[in-house]
Amino acid sequence: MASSIQLCAATTILCILGGIGWQKFCKARSQWMEDLELLGRPRKQKLHGTAVVCGGSIAGTVTARILADHFEHVVLVDPELEDMEKPKTRIVQYNAVHVYLSLFVNGARKLWPNFDSEFLAVTGRLVPADSGIRYSGVRVINPDHDFPSGSFPESLVIRRSTSQKVLSRLLIQHPTSANITIIPGTIRGFEATSDVTSIQSVTVRKLDGTEAVLNDVAMVADCTGTTQAGLKWLRKAGFSLPENIRRSYDANLRYTTLNFTVPAELEAKLPIPESARNTILAYGNLEHFAYGARSYGLMVTDNNTMQLILCNTDDNLPRVASDVVPWLTSIRFHAEVPTWFLETIEIICEQGEPWFDHIRIAPQSYIQYHKAPARTLPSNFVAIGDANMQLNPVHGQGFAKILLSGIALNTLLLKTDPKASNLPTDFPARYFKTSAAYSQGLWDSTRLHDYGDVNCEPMEGETTDTGRFVRWFEAKLISAATQDAEVASAVWHVRHIFRADKLLLAPTVLWKVLWARPRF
Repeated sequence: MASSIQLCAATTILCILGGIGWQKFCKARSQWMEDLELLGRPRKQKLHGTAVVCGGSIAGTVTARILADHFEHVVLVDPELEDMEKPKTRIVQYNAVHVYLSLFVNGARKLWPNFDSEFLAVTGRLVPADSGIRYSGVRVINPDHDFPSGSFPESLVIRRSTSQKVLSRLLIQHPTSANITIIPGTIRGFEATSDVTSIQSVTVRKLDGTEAVLNDVAMVADCTGTTQAGLKWLRKAGFSLPENIRRSYDANLRYTTLNFTVPAELEAKLPIPESARNTILAYGNLEHFAYGARSYGLMVTDNNTMQLILCNTDDNLPRVASDVVPWLTSIRFHAEVPTWFLETIEIICEQGEPWFDHIRIAPQSYIQYHKAPARTLPSNFVAIGDANMQLNPVHGQGFAKILLSGIALNTLLLKTDPKASNLPTDFPARYFKTSAAYSQGLWDSTRLHDYGDVNCEPMEGETTDTGRFVRWFEAKLISAATQDAEVASAVWHVRHIFRADKLLLAPTVLWKVLWARPRF
């Protein structure tokens, strides 16, 4: 009898200790948040050679800034860099609503100490990182209790067309710009070394049609965005990468951004509550998956403008201003939409001179370089941002994903011996393995969420039934986050990529999720 009691007591203690250990593991700070602190620290002794950045959009700009801390010379190549102030015609989402998660803002501040002042100078706004999103009309709790007054992490509110110009100016104004050369042109391809272990040179076609060959290449960073051109260039240069290394699915996503001109006298007429102005989105709503896949969000942006984004997987988005309010009111929610929101939309549709930007998003794709067989990748190649992984943009993770890759790259370069003539042969394997560990959860969670829509075309080998349990748990999670502060905090931290999604499996969080009263 006594031995049975002792065994039971010992088992109970072990279970408690195991639970405590699992709780601690799930709530541990993410490694990328530790390494974030290392951004923006230039090396004392630069690495030999030239780092070539292929593509000059946000990923290219951030990558060039990071590489300038490490290499003797950096070359940034893009056909639209001749005049950085001109609108970019090659960026599909240039005029669309963009969300800048706190991770991006925190990282950009490390890279550019004058980040805040430059964005405020062009009437960008730094606001608490409250997305303003409702799920089926129901508000998820904001984790204000996690942060002392005045310390809530900040996000940036500004149009992409403005932020692109500011980041380009920051790049060329920074002290490291002395070792950055900008070439307006397009990459034509790579040449491999004789043993096909690294990239020896990069060929560039300039805007005048002449070609230049960049030699002494120490690193090549593919920042070509959704074209993911690096994979084509590698294969053409003789690197034998698996045929199935690129995986893709099609969420069949379409969205429309309405851009409004809202001068001060018009803005004064709008019934937007002050609390709603001090958020990322003044108001946003996601349709319950049982009803459909529609969503929308209103943003008060820079330079007397506002933007309204309307999303769906059916091609029935409004094309004229008079159709906007009827489209919004046709969506079913579990809670009513506030009257001030619809009144605001009516006013700016009538008086805000709206113009429409319609986009059909290309299929979502992930080049799984981390699964490439050993030694098949060139030792001096990396891919950043959409050039590696293109997510569903509605989730607003694109800029933060760039920072995740940038953090991984920066940390590995800091560990690289400056006396070595070349990067270690396993450098890309370590980089892509780290990058995948940081961002794989983003690919899995957004993909399986998208599979819940009947219009989604899954990856080869998967069906729309794939991830059914994940979507069930997601609904439970969101329901709990509208009622419990700890669950809401976990959702917020994962959503803003401050923590890994294992946080949602912490025992105290998981228990509350599973036992929460259903709201939907």
